[in-house]
Amino acid sequence: MSDRLTLANAIEEAGIERAKAERVASVIIDIIHDNVATKADVQAVRADLQTAETRLNGQIAAVRADLQTAETRLNGQIAAVRADLVLVEHRLMTRLGGLAVVLSGLLFAALRYWPPH
Repeated sequence: MSDRLTLANAIEEAGIERAKAERVASVIIDIIHDNVATKADVQAVRADLQTAETRLNGQIAAVRADLQTAETRLNGQIAAVRADLVLVEHRLMTRLGGLAVVLSGLLFAALRYWPPH
């Protein structure tokens, strides 16, 4: 009520007659009444934001834990793939070495038994 009276007095001081000033003040107060946040509204929003922040922090912690678990699992899989690659490299080198020995033997045998010109 004091806001309405203060506004009406200000309008009256601006040169508008008292009845019209009160009516204009009433209309203005009625229009802004539903659009103005009270201290309780602000406190409720703050509480909601704090709750949401706490929940979000919990979710972030869970995601970080999941990422660490996935990273550990991935590092294990990478180590296994590297071990397999070392084994494949060893097998490949052994087989290529054996193939080189066999081909060299065939070449020397062919040269030995090849008829001269």
